[in-house]
Amino acid sequence: MRLDKYLQSQYPEYSRTDLQKIIADGKVLLNGKPLQKNFNVPENTELEILQMPEKKESFLEPENIPLNIIFEDEHLAVINKPRNMVMHPGNGISKGTLAAGLLWHFKEGLSKINGPLRPGILHRLDKDTPGLLVVAKTDLAHRELTRQLEERTLERTYKAIIWGILRDREGTIDAPMTRDQRNRLKMAVQKNAKIAITNYKTLETFSIASLVEFKLDTGRTHQIRVHARYLGNPVVGDPIYDGREESAKRIDTIYQPIAESLLKIAPAQLLQSYKIKFKHPKTKKTMEFKIEEDEPQKSALELLRHNADGTGIPMQLFTPPQIFANPDDVELPLEYDDDDDEYTIRPTRAERYAATKIKRALKKERELLRLKEKAEKKGIEWVEPGKESHRLD
Repeated sequence: MRLDKYLQSQYPEYSRTDLQKIIADGKVLLNGKPLQKNFNVPENTELEILQMPEKKESFLEPENIPLNIIFEDEHLAVINKPRNMVMHPGNGISKGTLAAGLLWHFKEGLSKINGPLRPGILHRLDKDTPGLLVVAKTDLAHRELTRQLEERTLERTYKAIIWGILRDREGTIDAPMTRDQRNRLKMAVQKNAKIAITNYKTLETFSIASLVEFKLDTGRTHQIRVHARYLGNPVVGDPIYDGREESAKRIDTIYQPIAESLLKIAPAQLLQSYKIKFKHPKTKKTMEFKIEEDEPQKSALELLRHNADGTGIPMQLFTPPQIFANPDDVELPLEYDDDDDEYTIRPTRAERYAATKIKRALKKERELLRLKEKAEKKGIEWVEPGKESHRLD
């Protein structure tokens, strides 16, 4: 078990974030040497902790906030979170949070693993993303559900209305993410960042937009919104990732009134957690819950079905950002030939990337051959990288 998780299992009264801070400060030692948070702790290991985290005097005031409880037993609860509700206090927000509502409804019957400000909360939804989430009522349930999250067996499925139409109607987006260096409020796809994987499937297409199902393999902040923008098809209404006027103005002039009406319907991103599936932490029974679209999503779909039922031609509004070393690794928008009425076939991003790796390997091989020939002509020692050296006679 990695160090930060091991410490949290030993000291559940502290949050993992607080424990990671003392690790980063070099306060956790093994044989006198400071450890990293990803250190794998062997069994029966005696760690030296120079200083435990300072417990801040913080508490959460319960608030009588109406909650839509889909399911509840003594171990967990499934909640349908509304739009415009923050999960827990932070960033200057202290009132009206889901955490405060949970504390009112469930009193002390919530997991305490994530500290007093996040009772029972083990995964989160953005403020303006409504839908289903599971809440742990016991520490045992919290740890088991967290394990399912880490092993990707706790399935979280979303529906979103995105601008345009995806070329590949279903697939997987494997694009690493981290904090945007230019705007700390945003996330961004960047090379060598944390792994982020989203599976998607187009459910319905219109002339200017699509209804798409997204299923998370990982749970990065803003992951679906960032990945949709990365494909060139932002979520309709997204105020951070080009989902409002930035996208609407790129729509064909004939559909501009519909695009404007669509934005009036969308209070923010038209994204909803509509299905959740997991194994009950106690009974091990598979549990699955679904909900229908909320009002903005439903109204937007009605508008599109009546006014923008259309061609189904693939349409990206933005060119995907270049995060790989070679320009050929970046997937370009699909071309459409009106005369032939056929799509121009282009390789997928994965195929382009694989081809580029082969090109680089061949180039390296040619370079090694050139160096070897050069050494033979001069009669000097030839040393091939990764192999023992030998002298030419």
